[in-house]
Amino acid sequence: MEIWLVRHGETDWNVEGRVQGWTDVPLNEVGRQQADRLADWLKSVHVDHIYSSDLERALETARRVSRATQAPITVRPCLREHYFGQAEGLLRSESLRRFPNGAPDREPPEKATERIVKCLKDIAKHHPQGRVVIATHGGVVRTLLRWMGVPYTSIDNTSVTRISVVGDTFHALGVNETPHLAGSKALRQSNG
Repeated sequence: MEIWLVRHGETDWNVEGRVQGWTDVPLNEVGRQQADRLADWLKSVHVDHIYSSDLERALETARRVSRATQAPITVRPCLREHYFGQAEGLLRSESLRRFPNGAPDREPPEKATERIVKCLKDIAKHHPQGRVVIATHGGVVRTLLRWMGVPYTSIDNTSVTRISVVGDTFHALGVNETPHLAGSKALRQSNG
């Protein structure tokens, strides 16, 4: 089976360089256009099911893909971004200055990894065949890639990271792919 991890479309906080985490920031106009282009591109690909974080920026991305592909959506809070506590809403630079070791009330990285990996394995178990799209967040995608041994990379808004699942083995087939944004520099801003 294949799992296609999709980072949500752009938000104003992405543009401003703010830490989002669990703060429920909606897509901006560019993010909606990115999600529509992703949805249009995915029309030509068979999608069996869509899973989404419960945060609006991911869920709106998932809804647009669902309308285009007719695949049902299941919302899973375990697909949320990492919780960054007091750092949420701050500019990334301010967050690093104030909390060089992370905000004291943040979700511990090992707990976030445990939550995210368990969620991915559960989804794979429920879909042993076919293709599943997961609308989620950049930190979630990077966490899963790190768990699979893939070096750190930037994850663009509405990028697709394709994973092959055979039994208990997860393997990255493609990382941070954005063919749906080709030819549109305005929609390809990298911010994470």
